[in-house]
Amino acid sequence: MSEKRHRRRTALWLWLLGVLGVSGLVFIAIVAVAAAVLGASFTGCQSGEPATAQISGPAPSAYALQSIPPERLRLYEQAGGRFDIDWSFLASIGEQECGNGACAGTNSSGCAGPMQIAYVRGSPCSPGSGPTLWERYAVSAHPGQPPSIDDPADAIYTAARILREDMGAPPTGGSFAEYRQAACNYYGACADASVSYAEEVMARAVQYGFTGSGAPAPTNQPLGEPVSAGQEQCSPSVIAPEAASAPEIVKVAESQVGQGEHPPGSDCTIYGPCEEWCSLFTSWVWKQAGVPLPGSTAVYGYSGSLYTWAKEHGGKVLPATATPAPGDAVFYGSGPTESAHVGIVQRVYADGRITTIEGNYAGHVTVVGPFLPSSPVGERAPIYGYAEPPAPGQPKAGGTG
Repeated sequence: MSEKRHRRRTALWLWLLGVLGVSGLVFIAIVAVAAAVLGASFTGCQSGEPATAQISGPAPSAYALQSIPPERLRLYEQAGGRFDIDWSFLASIGEQECGNGACAGTNSSGCAGPMQIAYVRGSPCSPGSGPTLWERYAVSAHPGQPPSIDDPADAIYTAARILREDMGAPPTGGSFAEYRQAACNYYGACADASVSYAEEVMARAVQYGFTGSGAPAPTNQPLGEPVSAGQEQCSPSVIAPEAASAPEIVKVAESQVGQGEHPPGSDCTIYGPCEEWCSLFTSWVWKQAGVPLPGSTAVYGYSGSLYTWAKEHGGKVLPATATPAPGDAVFYGSGPTESAHVGIVQRVYADGRITTIEGNYAGHVTVVGPFLPSSPVGERAPIYGYAEPPAPGQPKAGGTG
């Protein structure tokens, strides 16, 4: 994604990074690494009960098990059962609003918590002097304790109640169109200049397992397949990397070749928001392979952000004249502040040629090359560098280059 397009993004992720600080990011990184490394939902393993015991909606897909931290998935399932709402839709709202992170505190618009619920009277999130949505619908998921908007369980339960009682979300089993309208109502609009909110929420819900009437097929069919009851408890799903090694990164990237936009030309994919998605794809691959990238892929919608993150968090950045390694990110443009495109190095040949796997290359995930790095194939800009991601658990350290 280019710098100009990146500037369209809303201020939510900048607010999130500022509020959480280093300790919050470390926590999210630990959660993300645990989910990526283990590659399975341990809802059943932890409790001894079937993982589907409290699910009133669809069985989780392989993609849901990979991308939602296990304890957060359990909360979505439980809230879905309690308030009779499809958990996959609720989970997609949670990912859209906070990337399954903490989002503690109140943002500049007056919304707060992991589900970004209206919290401050007279704010853009809650115009007027009347009670806010939180004041009207707050639910405690912990018997005997008052609800807290910063508590993930309380926030998810409250959002489920708001969606059912105020935003028009249908009961579990409702149609795609009904849930899409509920997403519009939750955001206050179906879309705006920065985000195609309803389309993004529903595309992700389908990939999580949503099967309501009128739902399209998952854009990534293998990862969109439901995981049978029992299998999801303690076994890995489709992609279960043990670490962020080069072979695992390449393996994840290769598994996506041919995937594209749904519908074509929309910029909507399973990798993140509906926008130019080369960096969303690359960050998704790194995350799935165990790279400790905190937060949602939306944080890395601008390709230069991956270069900067790797340099500042124990990775290694290399100039365009260096020899990369498989699994490295390859960056096109004139530098990290003027980055135009990014992909994954798939293979390095003895004669210096490379092949890459790139998202948003003619609208699809595509294998490109082999080509000499000095003469990239079909790119609008030259290569300005490469980034090798840090290994899980690697301490923060400055990169080189």
